[in-house]
Amino acid sequence: MLSSYLGNFSGAFGISVIAWPFASFILSLPILALIYNRYHRLRLASALTAYLVVLYLMALVVFTLWPMPDDRVAFCATHHLTPQLDPLRFLQDLSADGRSALFQIIMNVVFFVPLGFIMGRVCRWKFYVAIPVGFLCSLFIETAQGTGVFGLVGCAYRLFDVDDLIWNTSGAIIGFLLAAILNRLMPTRQADAAEVITKPSFLHRGVTMAVDLIFSYALSTSLGMGIVYLIHRGAVYTTDGRYHLSSLTVSSGQLEGMVTVLNVAVLLVFEFLIPVCRHGQTLGASFTHMNIETKVRHGMARAAFYTLRTLLVVGVFGPWSGRFRQYMTILGLLLLVFYIFARQMPYDLIPGEGKDNYDRPVKRVPARNEASA
Repeated sequence: MLSSYLGNFSGAFGISVIAWPFASFILSLPILALIYNRYHRLRLASALTAYLVVLYLMALVVFTLWPMPDDRVAFCATHHLTPQLDPLRFLQDLSADGRSALFQIIMNVVFFVPLGFIMGRVCRWKFYVAIPVGFLCSLFIETAQGTGVFGLVGCAYRLFDVDDLIWNTSGAIIGFLLAAILNRLMPTRQADAAEVITKPSFLHRGVTMAVDLIFSYALSTSLGMGIVYLIHRGAVYTTDGRYHLSSLTVSSGQLEGMVTVLNVAVLLVFEFLIPVCRHGQTLGASFTHMNIETKVRHGMARAAFYTLRTLLVVGVFGPWSGRFRQYMTILGLLLLVFYIFARQMPYDLIPGEGKDNYDRPVKRVPARNEASA
């Protein structure tokens, strides 16, 4: 059975196995930011939980719907699958196939246990909501397989089996009950919504920076593409590699330089101007309830803090290329090593007046009150 499956689905299955963990990681990043927004800090266990949740949900798609026949025409010409609608058919299968049929039933149950657990532990849904969702999720998968993804493949590429609905839903129920038991033994705790973290961990800093860079790169890329588009549309391109727009002449190198300057300018707005005006909070820091100014600094000390931080951020994350990009990559690795040993960044060493004496009161929650996402 396995050899037959791999013979018809080997190409799509191979792509699924390779893409599955990487796609799950990318999709986990927004969830990590949302966890920070809700709980104000993120532990390694919470980050791992978020990734595993996405990894499982992706598996529902990647390994049940996506692997389609490599040769759809040949597969549909030789395979004619009809739905199995007898809910007691599993008894005949157990009698005929024994361990093989039992193993298939167990796998159907086990595959949906995490879904029930996620709905009960992570989503905190009620039983009367979670169980219909588990059933409908299984029904959607079975229907998609039995209809060739609603006609996309051209034929049923897997069997619609009503017994699978029963066992999948049973797995979801088991997972939900396990989550209910864990919720009683280890209830989650809520963080103070007014808290601002002034001693962020490396993971906290990383997620905050990722949020800032996503917004910064999205804006600078859009503006840069707009400039290039306008010049291509309005200017006359000559064989010497120049664009002539009225009395203005722009070379390809100058156009590339304009885009680089724009990218740096946007990065300066996000990582220098905004936090200076907002008392140490970038847009990403506001979202994750963090303050980049770990101490109160005034005058030259504050200027030195922002100067050094801005130089390092723009150097490491700026739109550089060539040998300079290699140097900045090495600088980023050195900063990572520095943080591992010092537990802070170089600009955090600039003297200040304390840790919690900000212009507005900052509520601190002891580490033992950290929420579990």
